Amino acid sequence: MTGFMKASFAALAVTVISGCASTPDRIELAEEQARLSELRYEQAQSAAAREDERLRSAMDNLPGWFLEPPQPDVGGIYGVGSAQSNDLQVALKKARLTADFELAQQLEQELSGLEKDFAADSNGSANVQYQAAVERFVSAVPMAGQEVAEQKVVVADGMYTAYVLSRLSFDQMDRMLDRRKQNAEDLTRMEQAFAELRERVEASETAESKAAVQAAGVETTAVVAQ
Repeated sequence: MTGFMKASFAALAVTVISGCASTPDRIELAEEQARLSELRYEQAQSAAAREDERLRSAMDNLPGWFLEPPQPDVGGIYGVGSAQSNDLQVALKKARLTADFELAQQLEQELSGLEKDFAADSNGSANVQYQAAVERFVSAVPMAGQEVAEQKVVVADGMYTAYVLSRLSFDQMDRMLDRRKQNAEDLTRMEQAFAELRERVEASETAESKAAVQAAGVETTAVVAQ
């Protein structure tokens, strides 16, 4: 056997031995990857289960009046709000603001309903003007007099979650409507004052025009006489 042939057989033997040695390594690597994938899946499932449990616990802590806010009754209208913060006062303040905003929305809806009733009876073009006036009053008059009817604070994961139920009584709404009425009366007075001013200006212009015509007539008479 020549030296070349010996070298070729030696290289072939090394290749075969290397292939035999690498096959178990690839199998073990694939098995390890499958095990890691299964472990990651189990961890994701466990995290999802913990999150579901946390959400169920949060739902159990929700006040009934938050899930189903009271409908308007003899006590007034209601709004709910919630907020979360690591500061208790901040959580309460944000929840109250949210509840007040919902109250304002309900109040605007009530006024819009009244406007629709008015429009159904009027049969006139003043409907649009009336609606615009209502919207301006809702935006311009600040809501006041609302009170906290219920509130609850839940502590979880180092955070405060505040739930607030605010109420605006019909007495307070009457006062707000009185203020709106006062604004409407002020607007009417302004319109009347403007109309009177315009009449005086037009009357003054008419008087000046007549005076100018009369003056021109006197001058013409004087010229003719000369």
